[in-house]
This record gives sequence, structure tokens and C-alpha cells, in this order.
Amino acid sequence: MFNTLKFEYAMKLFKAHKKAFAYVVCLMICETLVSLSVPFLAGQYSEYFISNATGMNQTHIYILLLWIALFAVHALLRFLSTYNVSLIGARLMAELSCRLYDHIQVLPMQYFKENKRGDVLSMLSNDLAVISYFASSVLTNLIPSVLVLIGAAILMFTIEPSIALLIIVFVPAIFIVLKFVSRGMQPISRALIQHQADSMALASENIGAISLIKAFNRESSESKKFKHKTSEILALRSQQLKLQAILSPLVQFMASIAVLIVIVLSFIRFQSGNISIPDLISLMLYGLIFTRPLGALAGLYGQIQQVMGASDRLLTFYHVESEFQSSANQHLVIKNADICFDNVSFAFKNKPSVFESLSFTLDAKHTMLLYGKNGGGKTTLLHLLMKFLEPTKGKISIDNQDIAQMNNSSVRAAIALVSQDVLLCNGSILDNITYGVVAPSAERISKACQASGADRFIQDLPQGYQTAVGEGGVLLSGGQKQRISLARALLLEPHILLLDEPTSMLDEFSSQSFKDEFTRLFSRYTVIVISHDKSLIEIADVVYKLDNGKLTQEK
Repeated sequence: MFNTLKFEYAMKLFKAHKKAFAYVVCLMICETLVSLSVPFLAGQYSEYFISNATGMNQTHIYILLLWIALFAVHALLRFLSTYNVSLIGARLMAELSCRLYDHIQVLPMQYFKENKRGDVLSMLSNDLAVISYFASSVLTNLIPSVLVLIGAAILMFTIEPSIALLIIVFVPAIFIVLKFVSRGMQPISRALIQHQADSMALASENIGAISLIKAFNRESSESKKFKHKTSEILALRSQQLKLQAILSPLVQFMASIAVLIVIVLSFIRFQSGNISIPDLISLMLYGLIFTRPLGALAGLYGQIQQVMGASDRLLTFYHVESEFQSSANQHLVIKNADICFDNVSFAFKNKPSVFESLSFTLDAKHTMLLYGKNGGGKTTLLHLLMKFLEPTKGKISIDNQDIAQMNNSSVRAAIALVSQDVLLCNGSILDNITYGVVAPSAERISKACQASGADRFIQDLPQGYQTAVGEGGVLLSGGQKQRISLARALLLEPHILLLDEPTSMLDEFSSQSFKDEFTRLFSRYTVIVISHDKSLIEIADVVYKLDNGKLTQEK
């Protein structure tokens, strides 16, 4: 099945770049014709050189200049074909990177919970680099080598069919040996690619948790883990390199034996008077040309196995189902922003239900506090409303519109989420606040920051809104990050506001005046606040407790 998929995908890529591929193939054919013309001309003119060996004349000079011209044309064609194939490889790398990144964007949230981030990064870097190298470098040698083999065999056949037939029989024998010796290449290549992905995943995880590693003095332990992964990669790489190193000289040796047989048979035929001197020289030169691509093809075989391993991983990834998108493709139209969960059940794949038959209604511009134990499904409820997850049963409605029938982007445009784990990009405070809005006015930004309380600390910073936050907001405190996240959400001017564990803001502003300010702010939106305790009960119109998958109203 995968071989069929790989062929279909290769054909799509070929069609997308068919003019460029056709141009390169024409260049390679011309290059091959020039390569094959040299032995023919050498044979034809050798008799003239032998019969006119008394000294150099004008004809000799003419022949030598013709050869030099052929060498120059061959070099030019080689340059053009190599450059254009490399350019195609670079374009394919860019195109595949964009396609892969676009596919990453549409994957469901659950995929990222179940898979390592480093594994995805490895596909974007290592796997695509392997395929790009194949297109830009391996293909440059593969096509000319095959063309030279075919051309040399045909020309030898026209000169002496019996010798050419011997060569044609000998070539399959070489590739049978090649297949036998390299039978372990493909599983090694696949294992190597997976181990490289695991190594990158470990490095990505450790870089993200560097403060944890330092806090618990785990530097030495984590270094040993990475060294162990690197040792496994080195062991696999050694096996792969050993097989690759064996293939080329083995095939070269067998091909040289074949050429030696050709030379001996050619001399026998020459002595019997069946072959002339020009044909003898041409046959010998074609025999030497014949060995060169055989050795090159043997070296390329291992690289082709690497490409197959990388393409298998990429095709598997491409066939991961994207997040659910309604076939109706309707757009959510908000009038009041009422929220209704009607007998909603949800369970992660191969796991017990998080909750079953959960129902509640939240009126527009009311605030709901949902509290309960950590891990009880509170965040899952928000993700269902955002369409990050799909309920296994039941219906979720906004203004009596089933969001399962609505376009994902239109649902998310109506909702702003302030997550428990605040995600900030590596830019300025202003970049992060305006992340979801294109060119907002200074007045809108100021109002959002004042409403969230972010303006209070931003004004005290030396660079104000241009202050860098660092990767993930590492240069800011937890409370500062949460207020920036709230300002970013308010700048969207949403109809519904979701806050996941916003207690870090209350740590610094726990006075009654802050709660009053929160109440005034929330009165503009339909709000769901989730927490593990009742600390925000004063700002809520309704309070629900989620415990063991059951929802109980307490206010």
C-alpha cells in the first residue's frame, strides 16, 4: 500500500514540476550522448592516428580540438544538469516543508498530547533533508548513470552483439548480489531515522525543562541519556556505512571482472579478424565506461533506502486524520452568546469517559465558575467548546446553533481563551498582545491592557510595550504572562471569554477592589472560569462543581 502511495505522491510532485524535470532530463540525455560519443570517436580516429604516426598534421589538431570541444560541452551540460537538479531539490524541500507545516496546523489537539514534539520537528528537518538530498544530489548521479549503462550496452551491441549479450546477462547477476548483500539496509535505515527523531525529541524536551533539570541536579543524568541515544544512532550509522562501503567496491570488482572478460573476448575476436582496430578500441573504452555507473549505482542504493525510510514516516504522518471540520461549513452567527451543553459525553481514545451526559445552560453575559479537582475534566470542557476536541455524544450549542455544524474558525473567532499554561511567542509584549488581531488601533490596545491590568506593569518597564518577553515568556513572571494573555484575549473583542485557572492574577491583586473590577469586566461577555477551588465565587453568577464526571449546580 505504501509503495502505491509513494508512487502516487511522486507523480503529483512530478506533475507540479514537470517542465523543470523535462528540461533536466533533456540536459542529462545530451550529457550522456556526449559521454558516449567520446569512445566512438576515439575508436574511429585511432586508426587514422596509427596509420599517420609520422607526425602531427592539421587533421590531428582538428581531431584533438574536437575532443576538447566535446569535453567542454560535457562539462557545461554537467554544470547545467547539476545546478537545475539541485534547484529542483531546494524547491521541493521548500514546498514539502510548507505542506508538512500546513498539515501540522490542521492536526487535532489530541495528536500533540499523544506524540513527542521532537518527532514532528525531526520530520521537518531530518526527514525532509534526506528527501531533498536525494532529489538534489542522488538523482543527479542516478539518471546519468542509468542512461550511460543503457547507452553503452546498446553501442556495444551494435559493435559486437555476442560481447554485449554477455554484459547484459552479467548485469542482473551483479544486482542480485547487490540485493543479497544489502538486504538489511532498509530496516537499518528506518531504525536510524526513528532513533534520530527520538534523540531530537529528548533534546527538545530537555531544553524546554532546563530549569527543572538544574533544580534537581539532573544535568549528568540527562547527559548520559543523550549519550546513550547518540551511541545507538552511531551503532546504526556504523552498520549502514559498513554496508554502503561494501557495496560499491564489491560491484566495482564484479564489473571489472566483466570488463576483463570483454577485453579478452575482444582480443580473441580481433585476432580471428572479426573486429577491426577502431571497434576493438571502442569496445574497450565502452567497457571501462560501463563499470563507472555500476559502482555509482551501488553507492546510491544505500541512500535510496534512507529515502524510503524517510518517505514512509512522512506518508504515515500525512495520513494522520486532520481535526474534524463540518462538511456543512456554516458560519456561526452570534447574537446573544448563550451556551448550552446537552447530554455531552467525552472520552479520550482507549480511555475511560471523562464525563457522561453533562448538561448545563449559561445565559448571555453571565459568568459561570466551574470548580473541581485537578484532572476532573474542566479544561476538557473548554476545549470541547473551542472545538479542539469533539464530544463522543451529545450537542454543544451557541445561540441555539450546533457548533458541530459550524466552521471551526468561525466558532473560535467568537471565543477567547486564557489558558492555564500561557503561551507567548519570542517577541515584544506588543507582538504578543496583538497576536490575534491585524493592525489594531493604539486605542484598542490601550483599552485591552487597562482592562486586563497589564498596563500597570508595562508602563513601569524601561522599554514599555517593546520589552522582549523571551522564548515562551521566560523573562516575565507568571502573573505578568497571564495578564498579557488576558489582554490578548480582550483585544479580540470576543463574545465568549474562557479563563482556565486564572488564580495567578489574584495572587498579586487579591483585594476586593480587584474583584469588583473583574466583575465589571466580565459583565460585557459570556464567561466561563474554571478553577480547582472556590476563590472566584464572588464574581460568578452561577457556580458548578465537576466531580467524578458529574456536574452539580451550587449557585
